[in-house]
Amino acid sequence: MAIKDGDFELVSYDQKTGRSVWRMYDGARYVYRTDYPVTNLVSENAAVRTSAERAWRGDWHRVASVPLNLFHEQLAPAIQQSDDAYLSRWLNDGDNRAFRTKEGRV
Repeated sequence: MAIKDGDFELVSYDQKTGRSVWRMYDGARYVYRTDYPVTNLVSENAAVRTSAERAWRGDWHRVASVPLNLFHEQLAPAIQQSDDAYLSRWLNDGDNRAFRTKEGRV
């Protein structure tokens, strides 16, 4: 018996990471979707953000914690190209707030 999520069917599940791969046939080809659990990371980031010191003094600040797949897809290319403007925009974007561990602007 196949496990379904709407039209998607579970292809594989990694017990250790929680990563799941799903596929759906759209009539012409298979479409794949990969889900990564981020609930724990988002909760931890919120707790760290709440308890973080407001001041930006000192030499080092942890400003975000992101899942590796998101890092490799969206942030690593910007880092390789030294695109600090993109990194700042991404980190300051309200849509990415769940990954921030410190308030303020970068």
